[in-house]
Amino acid sequence: MNKEYITYIDGTGKEVTTNRKYTKFPYDLKQVAFLERGHDMLNVRNPFSGEEYMLSPVEESVYSMIMGAQMMPGYMESHRLQNIVRKGLDWFRDNNAKAYMTLLD
Repeated sequence: MNKEYITYIDGTGKEVTTNRKYTKFPYDLKQVAFLERGHDMLNVRNPFSGEEYMLSPVEESVYSMIMGAQMMPGYMESHRLQNIVRKGLDWFRDNNAKAYMTLLD
């Protein structure tokens, strides 16, 4: 599985390149919001178990896409929204299995 650094624009408009390599980002980078903190790790809590895990901004953006799609009205009937979730879950399993198990499984 080929992994590369990901370059994105953070919330302040600054171009940021990840410190670690990931597989291809599952979404169009232009359609995903990144927080303003560049490379800072972010503490994310599983809303069901209460467990926490530190995510990179790239990982947090994928997590937010997954959770946001699941909260949209009509999620259960929308193949588009279900595809967003499926792509994000697959990406997490390939790039951070421990975070996947803690936050999404």
